[in-house]
Amino acid sequence: MNETSRRRKAPKPPVEATVRLLGWAPKGATTADLDGRAVIVDRGIPGEVVEASFDRRRSPWRGMVTAVEEASPARVEPPCPYYLQGCGGCQWQHLDYAAQLQAKRQLADRELEAAGSSARVERIHAMDIPWRYRHTAAIAIGWEAGFHPRGRRGILEIHDCPISHPLIGRLAGRLNQLLRAETLPNYHGKVWLDCTVVGSRDSPSIQVVLQGIEGLTLESHPELPEVAARIGEIEGVCSVAFRHRQGRTVELVGPLFATVEVAGSPMYLAAGSFFQTNLDMVPQVIARMRSQLVGHAIRGAADVYGGVGTFGLPLSDSVEHMTIIELDPQAADAARLTAERRGATNVDVIGAHAEKALPTLPALDLIIVDPPRSGLGETVIEALLANGAAHIFYVSCAPGSLARDLAQIERGGYRVAALELFDFYPQTYHIESLAVLRR
Repeated sequence: MNETSRRRKAPKPPVEATVRLLGWAPKGATTADLDGRAVIVDRGIPGEVVEASFDRRRSPWRGMVTAVEEASPARVEPPCPYYLQGCGGCQWQHLDYAAQLQAKRQLADRELEAAGSSARVERIHAMDIPWRYRHTAAIAIGWEAGFHPRGRRGILEIHDCPISHPLIGRLAGRLNQLLRAETLPNYHGKVWLDCTVVGSRDSPSIQVVLQGIEGLTLESHPELPEVAARIGEIEGVCSVAFRHRQGRTVELVGPLFATVEVAGSPMYLAAGSFFQTNLDMVPQVIARMRSQLVGHAIRGAADVYGGVGTFGLPLSDSVEHMTIIELDPQAADAARLTAERRGATNVDVIGAHAEKALPTLPALDLIIVDPPRSGLGETVIEALLANGAAHIFYVSCAPGSLARDLAQIERGGYRVAALELFDFYPQTYHIESLAVLRR
């Protein structure tokens, strides 16, 4: 083999082209036709004529808008400088908020129709101010501290994030100062900080969890407790923990559990456990669930994938008995602590897989499900149908899996009495839904 053949081939240069954008594609992008080739374009709006730069190494080719020749009336100027630099956290800052809501309705209805569900979106609950809503974020640590750019490697240095709580931006800014001073290690993006704003609106603080790629352990990286101590000294940080890739979260600085105020009442949250990021919208979902129970006697109820009891605990005062099912043992412990603090003696918490716990329960009147993005799956749906609860509240963050599951549940003898979107994630394509099903 000669020297020339050993050399890596130079990457193909991008293709610059002008295209008219067609419909919405997955993950907030748009579709277009480029000389008979179907392509994907980010940062566009259907109907626009744009110039875009296409990466030929991806299939299908994917491009980014570089200039707009014919702009949509819904196009606005993005307020965030990091968005203009390619930050991957938001996809729709260039799209007017009313148009974002309309697009989400269209995307959800498209998935429902494709899956064969009879349901359609009836209502969208919008935010009054679609900024500063995120109470959680993941900050990557490398040469800089920040977020990953869209479609390329590296870390975009962040000092603020207009969709996040101000404490998150301040933490990122301080981390960048420490990295420049070389008082924090450069982990080249292989370590990140999962941050959750806890406390109350008047007295917030940040719960930080260190975690990383496979192989990162306290034994392999003995400097991590010292790193945690430095992060714990940053103003606003109340605790720092470490989460093994496969294992429990352990405290390094401060307590493992904190409280966060939801709808005016504190709930316990274990560091590293899943928690909803938009605390302004969660009370609206709870209120809508409560309204759907008016006139119905609910004796037995279960909150499946219950987490720390975000939905099940507030509704426990509307039922005779509530069972919370949650696999994460620390989230389950947090739910027990909150139930004890509230004096909710009618609440049981089961730490188990949903598909194993559901069949052990007696016939219920209400089942709440809030599954991961992948949806319920065949086994859980079979257990739901076998239980025969009169009411099912399905909270979803993914229209595709929701549509698939609704179609199957409908075939099992239920009808969708209501389907509403709650805009938990403005400036992004992500969609949160509440489906109410009756047997």
